[in-house]
This record gives sequence, structure tokens and C-alpha cells, in this order.
Amino acid sequence: MLKTIWFPCEERPDEVLLSLLTVNTNPDRSRGMLKTVFVLLSISAVAVSSDALILFETGTRELYAEEWTEDFNFCHIDTDWAVGIGEATAASDIAFASILDPSFGSIDDYSVVHLSSPEGSLSASKLGDILLVRDGVAIVRRNGPSTDAVLPGVLFIQPLRLTVLKAPIPVMTSQYDGMEDYIASMVAAVSESTFQADIQHLQNYQTRYSSTDNYDSAAEWVLTTITGFGPTGGLQYFSMGSYNCENVVCELPGTTTPSNIVVICGHLDSTSPSPQTNAPGADDNASGSATVIEAARVMSRYYFDNTIRFICFGGEEQGLYGSEYYAGQAAGAGDNIIAVINLDMILYGPSGQDIFWIPYNTPSTGLALAVDAICDTYVPALNVVTEYSPGTTYSDHASFWNVGYAAILGIEQEVFSNPYYHQTSDVLSNYMTYFPFGTDCAKGAIAATAYFAVPRGVVGIEEDEVEPVLNDFEIVGAGPNPASGSFRIDLSRTVDAVDYHVFDMSGRVVLTGGFEQCGASFSIDVSPLGTGVFVLRAASGNASDAVRFTVLK
Repeated sequence: MLKTIWFPCEERPDEVLLSLLTVNTNPDRSRGMLKTVFVLLSISAVAVSSDALILFETGTRELYAEEWTEDFNFCHIDTDWAVGIGEATAASDIAFASILDPSFGSIDDYSVVHLSSPEGSLSASKLGDILLVRDGVAIVRRNGPSTDAVLPGVLFIQPLRLTVLKAPIPVMTSQYDGMEDYIASMVAAVSESTFQADIQHLQNYQTRYSSTDNYDSAAEWVLTTITGFGPTGGLQYFSMGSYNCENVVCELPGTTTPSNIVVICGHLDSTSPSPQTNAPGADDNASGSATVIEAARVMSRYYFDNTIRFICFGGEEQGLYGSEYYAGQAAGAGDNIIAVINLDMILYGPSGQDIFWIPYNTPSTGLALAVDAICDTYVPALNVVTEYSPGTTYSDHASFWNVGYAAILGIEQEVFSNPYYHQTSDVLSNYMTYFPFGTDCAKGAIAATAYFAVPRGVVGIEEDEVEPVLNDFEIVGAGPNPASGSFRIDLSRTVDAVDYHVFDMSGRVVLTGGFEQCGASFSIDVSPLGTGVFVLRAASGNASDAVRFTVLK
């Protein structure tokens, strides 16, 4: 039984119990749009009175413990070094500090470039003056506007941002008898076929580049799908230069401590060398978004002590814009986000390289170790590797790091070896050999989210009446496909009642219905539908499955 988790902590020689803090929040919802009545904490626009960009050559763990750090504004933190903004005279008294740029102007003039090969340094030099190259990271003072271009040897380009230095908090998550059964039931309810269908649906938009209408359509579909399971939600709009983009933010309110918030998230947008027209993004990052959808489907059948937010971000590929906006709003509102589980690329797992990698920074140490233990308990087939890596800031977890929240990234470890990364060939068919790995990653993320949210029971059933629910409800056959009139669904077992929804490719519900005495199969009339591709979701009790089909007239 996983009742309470103990972990060693470097700040103390003995083992410490991990515990969670509570801060109140008061979100206001209006007309289906998730709004927050607080001022955005703008990271990139923070004014500083400093005149130099400074390199600190010290371990990050030591950096967090030093009082003198209060004299500097840190804007990039890596394992054994950091970059800050401060007075040159103050830095001169520190033996391991050196000036990178004595004529510092604005933080908006700099970018962090993550390099995937030596060729990346040449690409980075085209952006501006390279001030520092270390550990696969370049600090560049740009001589022009930022670019969305895919550059050889460059993994990711992001703006320089101010980072909150916060000491690690010893915390504890409490459990009770029965919680383990609930989490095990949720893990068992994760459907590989539903997971695949959602990835395929997102891929079928051809591109989800943040500035395209296709991205807007995908966001609307995700919102419709998740709220169809029960959570409330809306679109959170933010500005990206000359155009607006949106995050999908949905919420399952906690019943006991709703001010405690657990976030499971991934970015919805995609990119490629032809991002406006052809960026299918099956792995990057339909896989993470589909995990968020699957989490909402499975977890909405339960009620929890803490609030769960299911979020799909936009603008990640352009520099974490969507998550930066969301995290800034949350921090400004005083939201008590106790854990962030960010999924980004979890499909590529060749034999011997199928590793679920979890990088973390110092304030997220306890969270990372907890996720590792939770995965080991509930998804033992999944090979999890945690690594202290505060310089891994190329996905949306980093936006939460920058405002002091504990967050982890879950990602395939061999991302740099993935031949389909940021390519038009990033399609589902190229990952089918590795798919059990992706499904296990999704299961681990859902188990961790459930653990921190603290499940209390199944919706509509008293706690002492609950038995673990196993996912033996599956769609095992469907046809004819293509269909024109009657469409038959064969189930893995006999059920008393079944409900179904049919979605078109824009995410609209176009058919709905159900049967009181279903048996092991049922048929629906699809003749009212026009020619096109559709997804049918069938549900019985707290289990569901989905199938994709075509109507041809």
C-alpha cells in the first residue's frame, strides 16, 4: 500500500516528510470564459535598475541558499551556473561572477537558445551576438526581432525571463485507506484506443500552428471534448505580437480543499519547416494534449479533495507564450498550485530507449521524486528517470518555475534522436510500434495527478459503496466503415445501458443518444450525417471508449 511517501532531501541529512501549503484563490467564471480578476504578473517587462548581465559559476543548489542573491535578478538558471542582472560593482566582489554584457538594456533584447548539435552555435550567431555557450545553451543578444524559424542544430529559442528563487519546501501528501484503489481504477480505465483516436483527430487538422485558424478549431474541439466529460472551462486569450491565441483551461473543482490546485497540462500547438500548412505534430504535442483529454475523461468520474485543472497551451513553439501568460495570471491571483504535471512528447520509445524522463529544478525536487514513486507503484512497466536539470526550460513547465511553482516535465528521453521531431513526418503511424510506451506515460501522469488531487470517491456513489472499477469496456469492432446508413458498435462485454456522442472534425457534437438494454452491441443511424470523418464515444457507467469512422454518401 502506498500510504505515505518518504524521501531523502539534500537539505537535511535525515528523511523528511513531504507536505503541501494552502493559499486561497477566487476565480470568476462568466459566459464560459475562464477569467481571473487579478493583474497579470509580467515577467518579461519587469523593470530593473541594473546595468550588467552577469554570469555566476556556482551550483544551483548553493545559489538558492545564499543571501547575496537578493541583490540580483536571475534570468537563467542551469545546473552549475546562472545568469543574473545586477550592479557590476556588486558582482565584482563575488569570485565566481563575471560580466557578460556591461551595457545591459532590456531583458527583451536577449534570448536563450537551446542547442541540439554543434551546428546550433552557427545558427545562434545569425540571431545576434553570442554572449555565452555552455552545456548546450547559448545566451544571445539579438540584433533583430525574435524568429519562429526552425534553425539547424537549434532545439528551442525562448526569451530571457526573470526567475523566482525559492527555497525547497518540505511537504507531505496525506493518503487514506481506499485512495490506492481509486488511483488503480483510474489507471486501468486509461484506453489506448481512445488515446490514439484523440491523437489522430488532432493530427487531422494538418497544422496546429498558433497563428492559424486550424489551431483555433483544435482548441474549440478540445474544449468541447473536455467539458463534455463534466469539467467547466473556457478559452483564455493572450497576445502573441500581431495576433491573439488561446489556452484551453478546464476545471474539476475540489470538494474539500478547492483552493489547492493540481495542473495537468501540455501544449496544443505544433510546428514544422512548413508550419502554416503542414505541421501534424502527433508526438509534439498531440500526445501531451491527448493525455490531458484522457485524464479529463477518466478523472471526471471521481470527486477529489483538491481542484484539478486540465490545460492545453498555445504559443509554446514560439516561446512558451501561453503558459507564461497563464502562470503569470495564476501567480498574480495567488493561486495555490501545489503540483504541475506537464506532458510534452511521449510517443517515441524504441526498445531500450523507452524512458520517461522527468527533469526538475530545486523547488520541484519533492514533486519529481513523488511522481517517480507513484509511477513505480501504479505503472511498474514504465521506466522513469528523474534528473536534476534546471536548465531544461524548453517546455511549459518552465513558465511555472519562473513564478515559483513546483512543476515537472514528462518527456521521452530520446527526443533529440527522434527523426520526426518538428517535421512534417511527425504522424501517428510512425509511432505505432512504440505505442504501449506512450500509453504508459499517460497512465503515469494521470496517476500522479490523481495522487496529488486526493480522490475521495466515484461521482454519485457513497465512498463506502465503491469498488475498484476496471476498464473491461472497450469497442472491439465497428462497421461498416465507411458507413452511409446504419453503423454497428461491438463491445467487449454485455452492458445494461450505454450512451454515445458523435463528434465531427471541428469538435461539434452532431449525434447523441443511448440504449437502456444494450447487450454487447448496438447500431446507430448515421444517414443524417454528411460525408466526412467522425469520432464516436460510447460510455457505460464510468468506463468509455472511442472509435473513428468515415461516412461516405
